[in-house]
Amino acid sequence: MQLVNGHTLFPHAAEWSTPPRWRRHWQTGIGSGLTGTEQRAALRSLPLHDLTVCLLPTSPQERTRLEARIDQALKSGLAAIPFFGKATTLADDSAAGSNTVTVSDQMLWTYAAGDYISLVIDDTTFDVAKVSGVVGNILTLDSNLNFTWLAGAVIRPLLFGKFTPQTYDVMSPWYASVSVTVKQLVSERNAQLGNVTPDSGVGVGHQKVGSTNVIG
Repeated sequence: MQLVNGHTLFPHAAEWSTPPRWRRHWQTGIGSGLTGTEQRAALRSLPLHDLTVCLLPTSPQERTRLEARIDQALKSGLAAIPFFGKATTLADDSAAGSNTVTVSDQMLWTYAAGDYISLVIDDTTFDVAKVSGVVGNILTLDSNLNFTWLAGAVIRPLLFGKFTPQTYDVMSPWYASVSVTVKQLVSERNAQLGNVTPDSGVGVGHQKVGSTNVIG
């Protein structure tokens, strides 16, 4: 089972009769105000993604591999899954061994360095790579592709987060779909709120680590 940044990868197809459910959530701190009322403070500058998707293995062998990935993800509590609902397509062919891909548009997801992409045919034929640079719609990857992908192939960003299996729907002795949830713990875009000017002053009111208020 492949790990990406310590997260178990789930390169399986979605079962689209049950549409993926996407939500955003924020993290806030709650305390008591001076007047005894509730006081809230934002702990993050951007919301986190929460994605629930139904995965459907198409063979007994794939079901075995899916269950092994679930077991592994439950041990660490972390998983990575293609971000269904944020897909685009390749504008040009990308040969095996190359380290660039060209997306047709970035309307649903604006790629940036540090993102991960996923190209999946099935759970044994897929490519996952980190984006190291973006120029227009051309993404440069930090590793080479293992497979050749033709123009029109679906490309999705990869979502990392806390893993929770939801429901298991047994359709037959061989086939069963499973609903899983991946909830982001860290935003893929950590923005600075406002501009901060480094303190360059001296004297009272200007504290410097290692040189001010040193306790012997």
